[in-house]
Amino acid sequence: MKLKIDNWCTLPTPMGKFRMYDSSDENYSVICMGDISAQGEWPLFRVHSSCRASEVFGALDCDCADQLTETMKNIASEGRGIVVYQLQEGRGHGLSVKINAVRTMEDKQVDTAEAFELLGIEQDVRSYAEAVSVLKQLDIEKVRLVSNNPRKHQFLNDHGIQTSVVHTNPNIRPENKEYLHTKNDKLGHNLPLESESNNDKPVHFYHSDQPWGELSNFSRHSVFIDSIIWPTTEHYYQAQKFESHQLKEQIRCAASPMLAKSIAHQHLEKYGRTDWINVRERFMLRALRAKFTQHPDLAAKLQDTGHRLLIELTDNDEYWGDPGDGSGQNRLGQLLMQVRAELKNESAVPTALAEVK
Repeated sequence: MKLKIDNWCTLPTPMGKFRMYDSSDENYSVICMGDISAQGEWPLFRVHSSCRASEVFGALDCDCADQLTETMKNIASEGRGIVVYQLQEGRGHGLSVKINAVRTMEDKQVDTAEAFELLGIEQDVRSYAEAVSVLKQLDIEKVRLVSNNPRKHQFLNDHGIQTSVVHTNPNIRPENKEYLHTKNDKLGHNLPLESESNNDKPVHFYHSDQPWGELSNFSRHSVFIDSIIWPTTEHYYQAQKFESHQLKEQIRCAASPMLAKSIAHQHLEKYGRTDWINVRERFMLRALRAKFTQHPDLAAKLQDTGHRLLIELTDNDEYWGDPGDGSGQNRLGQLLMQVRAELKNESAVPTALAEVK
Protein backbone atom coordinates (compact mmCIF):
# COMPACT_ATOMS: atom_id res chain seq x y z
CA MET A 1 0.00 0.00 0.00
CA LYS A 2 1.34 3.42 -0.99
CA LEU A 3 0.04 6.24 1.15
CA LYS A 4 -0.51 9.44 -0.83
CA ILE A 5 0.61 12.08 1.65
CA ASP A 6 -0.56 15.02 -0.45
CA ASN A 7 -4.10 13.73 -0.99
CA TRP A 8 -6.19 14.14 2.15
CA CYS A 9 -9.41 15.72 3.32
CA THR A 10 -10.78 16.92 6.66
CA LEU A 11 -12.85 14.40 8.60
CA PRO A 12 -15.06 16.27 11.11
CA THR A 13 -16.17 13.96 13.93
CA PRO A 14 -17.78 14.37 17.37
CA MET A 15 -14.26 14.01 18.79
CA GLY A 16 -12.75 16.75 16.63
CA LYS A 17 -11.29 17.25 13.17
CA PHE A 18 -9.23 14.38 11.82
CA ARG A 19 -7.59 13.96 8.43
CA MET A 20 -8.39 11.09 6.05
CA TYR A 21 -5.58 10.18 3.69
CA ASP A 22 -5.65 8.39 0.35
CA SER A 23 -4.31 4.88 0.95
CA SER A 24 -4.48 3.94 -2.76
CA ASP A 25 -6.31 0.76 -1.71
CA GLU A 26 -10.06 0.56 -1.07
CA ASN A 27 -9.52 -2.11 1.58
CA TYR A 28 -7.64 0.28 3.86
CA SER A 29 -8.38 3.67 5.35
CA VAL A 30 -5.86 5.89 7.14
CA ILE A 31 -6.91 8.71 9.46
CA CYS A 32 -4.93 10.83 11.86
CA MET A 33 -5.09 14.05 13.83
CA GLY A 34 -2.64 16.67 12.67
CA ASP A 35 -0.14 16.32 9.84
CA ILE A 36 0.57 12.63 9.32
CA SER A 37 4.17 13.49 8.46
CA ALA A 38 4.70 15.28 11.79
CA GLN A 39 3.38 12.89 14.45
CA GLY A 40 6.46 13.08 16.68
CA GLU A 41 7.90 10.27 18.81
CA TRP A 42 5.80 7.38 20.09
CA PRO A 43 2.45 8.45 18.58
CA LEU A 44 -0.74 6.65 19.51
CA PHE A 45 -1.44 4.06 16.81
CA ARG A 46 -4.22 1.57 16.18
CA VAL A 47 -4.59 -0.97 13.40
CA HIS A 48 -8.32 -1.69 13.45
CA SER A 49 -10.17 -4.48 11.70
CA SER A 50 -13.64 -3.68 10.41
CA CYS A 51 -16.79 -4.86 12.16
CA ARG A 52 -19.84 -3.97 10.10
CA ALA A 53 -22.24 -5.29 12.72
CA SER A 54 -21.16 -2.90 15.50
CA GLU A 55 -19.74 0.04 13.55
CA VAL A 56 -22.58 0.40 11.04
CA PHE A 57 -25.59 -1.30 12.60
CA GLY A 58 -24.86 -0.78 16.31
CA ALA A 59 -24.58 -4.42 17.42
CA LEU A 60 -23.86 -4.71 21.15
CA ASP A 61 -22.33 -8.19 21.38
CA CYS A 62 -18.69 -7.20 20.81
CA ASP A 63 -16.35 -4.32 21.64
CA CYS A 64 -15.10 -3.40 18.15
CA ALA A 65 -16.87 -0.05 17.75
CA ASP A 66 -16.08 0.78 21.39
CA GLN A 67 -12.35 0.29 20.79
CA LEU A 68 -12.33 2.50 17.70
CA THR A 69 -14.25 5.27 19.46
CA GLU A 70 -12.00 5.16 22.51
CA THR A 71 -8.89 5.33 20.33
CA MET A 72 -10.19 8.36 18.45
CA LYS A 73 -11.02 10.08 21.75
CA ASN A 74 -7.52 9.50 23.06
CA ILE A 75 -5.97 10.75 19.82
CA ALA A 76 -8.17 13.85 19.91
CA SER A 77 -7.12 14.52 23.51
CA GLU A 78 -3.46 14.41 22.53
CA GLY A 79 -3.90 16.16 19.20
CA ARG A 80 -1.94 13.47 17.35
CA GLY A 81 -2.16 9.79 16.47
CA ILE A 82 -2.93 7.45 13.57
CA VAL A 83 -5.53 4.77 12.81
CA VAL A 84 -5.14 2.25 9.98
CA TYR A 85 -8.59 0.74 9.32
CA GLN A 86 -8.60 -2.49 7.35
CA LEU A 87 -11.42 -4.57 5.90
CA GLN A 88 -10.73 -7.87 7.67
CA GLU A 89 -14.05 -9.14 8.98
CA GLY A 90 -14.24 -12.29 11.05
CA ARG A 91 -10.59 -12.14 12.15
CA GLY A 92 -9.55 -12.22 8.51
CA HIS A 93 -11.91 -14.95 7.26
CA GLY A 94 -14.48 -12.59 5.74
CA LEU A 95 -18.07 -11.62 6.45
CA SER A 96 -19.62 -14.87 5.20
CA VAL A 97 -17.57 -17.00 7.59
CA LYS A 98 -18.21 -14.52 10.39
CA ILE A 99 -21.97 -14.83 9.95
CA ASN A 100 -21.65 -18.62 9.91
CA ALA A 101 -19.60 -18.52 13.12
CA VAL A 102 -22.09 -16.30 14.93
CA ARG A 103 -24.97 -18.51 13.82
CA THR A 104 -23.06 -21.54 15.14
CA MET A 105 -22.66 -19.76 18.48
CA GLU A 106 -26.41 -19.15 18.61
CA ASP A 107 -27.47 -22.65 17.51
CA LYS A 108 -24.91 -24.66 19.52
CA GLN A 109 -24.78 -22.33 22.56
CA VAL A 110 -20.98 -22.11 22.34
CA ASP A 111 -18.53 -19.22 22.60
CA THR A 112 -16.71 -17.60 19.68
CA ALA A 113 -13.56 -19.73 20.05
CA GLU A 114 -15.57 -22.96 20.16
CA ALA A 115 -17.58 -21.89 17.11
CA PHE A 116 -14.40 -21.46 15.07
CA GLU A 117 -13.22 -24.89 16.23
CA LEU A 118 -16.51 -26.53 15.22
CA LEU A 119 -16.20 -24.93 11.78
CA GLY A 120 -12.61 -26.14 11.46
CA ILE A 121 -11.11 -22.71 10.87
CA GLU A 122 -8.18 -20.90 12.46
CA GLN A 123 -8.99 -18.47 15.25
CA ASP A 124 -7.19 -15.53 13.61
CA VAL A 125 -5.56 -15.24 10.17
CA ARG A 126 -5.24 -11.46 10.01
CA SER A 127 -2.11 -9.80 8.72
CA TYR A 128 -0.98 -6.28 9.62
CA ALA A 129 1.59 -5.88 6.87
CA GLU A 130 -0.11 -2.83 5.39
CA ALA A 131 -0.09 -1.06 8.74
CA VAL A 132 3.64 -1.73 9.04
CA SER A 133 4.07 -0.39 5.50
CA VAL A 134 2.35 2.88 6.44
CA LEU A 135 4.54 3.36 9.51
CA LYS A 136 7.74 2.63 7.59
CA GLN A 137 6.74 5.03 4.83
CA LEU A 138 6.36 7.69 7.53
CA ASP A 139 9.71 6.71 9.14
CA ILE A 140 7.92 5.85 12.40
CA GLU A 141 9.76 3.12 14.28
CA LYS A 142 8.08 3.31 17.69
CA VAL A 143 4.36 3.53 18.51
CA ARG A 144 2.03 3.27 21.47
CA LEU A 145 -0.16 0.53 20.09
CA VAL A 146 -3.78 0.78 21.24
CA SER A 147 -4.69 -2.88 21.50
CA ASN A 148 -5.35 -5.67 24.00
CA ASN A 149 -4.26 -8.27 21.42
CA PRO A 150 -0.67 -9.50 21.96
CA ARG A 151 -0.70 -10.90 18.42
CA LYS A 152 -0.79 -7.37 17.00
CA HIS A 153 2.10 -6.29 19.19
CA GLN A 154 4.11 -9.34 18.16
CA PHE A 155 3.47 -8.79 14.46
CA LEU A 156 4.59 -5.15 14.54
CA ASN A 157 7.63 -5.95 16.70
CA ASP A 158 8.62 -8.82 14.38
CA HIS A 159 8.49 -6.41 11.44
CA GLY A 160 10.65 -3.68 12.88
CA ILE A 161 8.12 -1.53 14.75
CA GLN A 162 8.70 -1.20 18.49
CA THR A 163 5.46 -1.05 20.48
CA SER A 164 4.36 -0.15 23.97
CA VAL A 165 0.98 -1.21 25.30
CA VAL A 166 -2.06 1.06 25.55
CA HIS A 167 -5.08 -0.94 26.68
CA THR A 168 -8.63 -0.17 25.66
CA ASN A 169 -11.17 -0.21 28.47
CA PRO A 170 -14.23 -2.24 27.51
CA ASN A 171 -17.80 -1.14 28.01
CA ILE A 172 -19.07 -4.37 29.53
CA ARG A 173 -22.68 -5.10 28.61
CA PRO A 174 -24.89 -8.18 29.09
CA GLU A 175 -24.63 -8.75 25.33
CA ASN A 176 -20.80 -8.83 25.19
CA LYS A 177 -19.70 -9.97 28.65
CA GLU A 178 -19.17 -13.63 27.68
CA TYR A 179 -17.42 -12.62 24.45
CA LEU A 180 -14.96 -10.36 26.29
CA HIS A 181 -14.05 -13.08 28.79
CA THR A 182 -13.58 -15.56 25.94
CA LYS A 183 -11.13 -13.19 24.25
CA ASN A 184 -9.05 -13.16 27.44
CA ASP A 185 -9.40 -16.80 28.43
CA LYS A 186 -9.08 -18.50 25.04
CA LEU A 187 -7.65 -15.99 22.56
CA GLY A 188 -4.88 -14.54 24.72
CA HIS A 189 -6.13 -10.97 24.90
CA ASN A 190 -5.42 -8.70 27.88
CA LEU A 191 -8.68 -6.86 28.44
CA PRO A 192 -8.94 -5.25 31.89
CA LEU A 193 -12.04 -7.08 33.11
CA GLU A 194 -11.57 -6.90 36.86
CA SER A 195 -14.82 -6.42 38.73
CA GLU A 196 -15.98 -2.85 39.21
CA SER A 197 -17.95 -3.93 42.28
CA ASN A 198 -14.85 -4.63 44.38
CA ASN A 199 -15.25 -2.23 47.27
CA ASP A 200 -11.55 -2.43 48.11
CA LYS A 201 -10.48 -0.87 44.81
CA PRO A 202 -10.64 2.75 43.65
CA VAL A 203 -13.27 3.71 41.11
CA HIS A 204 -11.53 4.61 37.86
CA PHE A 205 -13.43 6.68 35.32
CA TYR A 206 -12.63 8.65 32.19
CA HIS A 207 -14.66 7.91 29.07
CA SER A 208 -18.36 8.67 29.37
CA ASP A 209 -19.41 5.49 27.54
CA GLN A 210 -17.47 3.11 29.79
CA PRO A 211 -17.99 1.85 33.36
CA TRP A 212 -18.56 4.73 35.79
CA GLY A 213 -18.79 7.06 32.79
CA GLU A 214 -21.55 8.99 34.59
CA LEU A 215 -18.77 10.58 36.67
CA SER A 216 -17.14 12.04 33.58
CA ASN A 217 -17.73 15.67 32.61
CA PHE A 218 -18.43 14.35 29.12
CA SER A 219 -21.44 12.27 30.21
CA ARG A 220 -24.60 13.34 28.42
CA HIS A 221 -26.37 14.87 31.40
CA SER A 222 -27.47 18.48 31.06
CA VAL A 223 -27.21 21.02 33.85
CA PHE A 224 -29.35 24.10 34.50
CA ILE A 225 -27.19 26.99 35.69
CA ASP A 226 -27.75 30.74 35.44
CA SER A 227 -31.17 30.11 33.85
CA ILE A 228 -29.42 28.33 30.95
CA ILE A 229 -29.42 24.65 29.98
CA TRP A 230 -25.89 23.39 29.32
CA PRO A 231 -25.65 20.04 27.42
CA THR A 232 -22.93 18.70 29.75
CA THR A 233 -20.84 19.91 32.67
CA GLU A 234 -17.91 20.11 30.23
CA HIS A 235 -19.81 22.63 28.07
CA TYR A 236 -20.47 24.77 31.13
CA TYR A 237 -16.93 24.51 32.48
CA GLN A 238 -15.24 25.35 29.17
CA ALA A 239 -17.55 28.35 28.57
CA GLN A 240 -16.63 29.91 31.91
CA LYS A 241 -13.08 30.46 30.67
CA PHE A 242 -14.41 33.53 28.82
CA GLU A 243 -16.23 36.75 29.62
CA SER A 244 -17.58 37.05 26.05
CA HIS A 245 -21.24 36.07 25.81
CA GLN A 246 -20.76 35.22 22.14
CA LEU A 247 -17.95 32.76 22.86
CA LYS A 248 -19.87 31.22 25.75
CA GLU A 249 -22.84 30.64 23.50
CA GLN A 250 -20.67 29.15 20.77
CA ILE A 251 -19.25 26.67 23.27
CA ARG A 252 -22.70 25.90 24.73
CA CYS A 253 -23.98 25.02 21.26
CA ALA A 254 -21.04 22.75 20.39
CA ALA A 255 -22.22 19.37 19.12
CA SER A 256 -20.18 17.42 21.68
CA PRO A 257 -18.22 18.05 24.89
CA MET A 258 -15.02 17.26 22.99
CA LEU A 259 -15.80 20.00 20.48
CA ALA A 260 -16.69 22.40 23.31
CA LYS A 261 -13.24 21.76 24.78
CA SER A 262 -11.61 22.21 21.38
CA ILE A 263 -13.32 25.58 20.78
CA ALA A 264 -12.24 26.83 24.19
CA HIS A 265 -8.66 25.70 23.58
CA GLN A 266 -8.54 27.59 20.27
CA HIS A 267 -9.57 30.89 21.84
CA LEU A 268 -8.13 30.66 25.36
CA GLU A 269 -4.81 32.41 24.78
CA LYS A 270 -6.36 35.43 23.08
CA TYR A 271 -9.71 35.81 24.84
CA GLY A 272 -9.49 33.77 28.05
CA ARG A 273 -10.09 35.38 31.43
CA THR A 274 -6.85 36.26 33.19
CA ASP A 275 -7.90 34.87 36.57
CA TRP A 276 -8.91 31.44 35.27
CA ILE A 277 -6.34 29.44 37.25
CA ASN A 278 -7.68 30.94 40.48
CA VAL A 279 -11.38 30.39 39.78
CA ARG A 280 -11.49 27.16 37.74
CA GLU A 281 -12.22 24.87 40.70
CA ARG A 282 -15.06 27.12 41.80
CA PHE A 283 -16.79 26.71 38.44
CA MET A 284 -16.05 22.99 38.29
CA LEU A 285 -17.57 22.46 41.73
CA ARG A 286 -20.62 24.48 40.76
CA ALA A 287 -21.12 22.31 37.67
CA LEU A 288 -20.72 19.08 39.64
CA ARG A 289 -23.16 20.16 42.33
CA ALA A 290 -25.72 21.02 39.68
CA LYS A 291 -25.22 17.73 37.86
CA PHE A 292 -25.59 15.47 40.87
CA THR A 293 -28.44 17.37 42.53
CA GLN A 294 -30.47 17.80 39.33
CA HIS A 295 -30.20 14.11 38.36
CA PRO A 296 -31.31 11.87 41.27
CA ASP A 297 -30.16 8.72 39.47
CA LEU A 298 -26.65 10.14 39.23
CA ALA A 299 -26.71 11.14 42.89
CA ALA A 300 -27.58 7.54 43.79
CA LYS A 301 -24.82 6.22 41.56
CA LEU A 302 -22.28 8.55 43.16
CA GLN A 303 -23.35 7.56 46.66
CA ASP A 304 -23.13 3.89 45.71
CA THR A 305 -19.36 4.32 45.48
CA GLY A 306 -19.35 4.40 49.28
CA HIS A 307 -15.96 5.46 50.58
CA ARG A 308 -14.00 4.30 47.54
CA LEU A 309 -11.38 6.61 46.11
CA LEU A 310 -12.58 8.26 42.88
CA ILE A 311 -9.88 8.73 40.24
CA GLU A 312 -10.13 10.25 36.78
CA LEU A 313 -7.70 7.81 35.16
CA THR A 314 -5.85 9.62 32.38
CA ASP A 315 -2.38 10.50 31.13
CA ASN A 316 -3.70 13.65 29.50
CA ASP A 317 -4.31 15.94 32.48
CA GLU A 318 -2.13 15.80 35.57
CA TYR A 319 -4.19 18.48 37.34
CA TRP A 320 -7.72 17.10 37.04
CA GLY A 321 -6.71 13.44 36.68
CA ASP A 322 -4.07 10.86 37.47
CA PRO A 323 -2.36 8.21 35.28
CA GLY A 324 -2.77 5.61 38.01
CA ASP A 325 0.56 5.97 39.75
CA GLY A 326 -0.34 8.83 42.09
CA SER A 327 1.65 11.44 40.16
CA GLY A 328 -1.46 13.43 39.16
CA GLN A 329 -3.42 15.74 41.45
CA ASN A 330 -6.78 14.12 40.60
CA ARG A 331 -8.68 17.28 41.46
CA LEU A 332 -11.82 16.14 39.63
CA GLY A 333 -11.92 12.99 41.73
CA GLN A 334 -11.37 15.04 44.87
CA LEU A 335 -14.24 17.40 44.04
CA LEU A 336 -16.53 14.48 43.22
CA MET A 337 -15.78 12.99 46.63
CA GLN A 338 -16.62 16.36 48.19
CA VAL A 339 -19.98 16.39 46.42
CA ARG A 340 -20.54 12.77 47.49
CA ALA A 341 -19.99 13.76 51.13
CA GLU A 342 -22.41 16.67 50.76
CA LEU A 343 -25.08 14.41 49.30
CA LYS A 344 -24.69 11.93 52.14
CA ASN A 345 -25.06 14.59 54.79
CA GLU A 346 -28.62 15.87 54.77
CA SER A 347 -27.59 18.99 56.61
CA ALA A 348 -25.25 19.83 53.73
CA VAL A 349 -27.94 19.74 51.04
CA PRO A 350 -28.50 23.52 51.12
CA THR A 351 -24.76 23.96 50.59
CA ALA A 352 -24.84 21.56 47.67
CA LEU A 353 -27.63 23.53 46.06
CA ALA A 354 -26.18 26.97 46.78
CA GLU A 355 -25.11 29.26 43.99
CA VAL A 356 -21.38 29.84 43.79
CA LYS A 357 -20.81 33.55 43.71
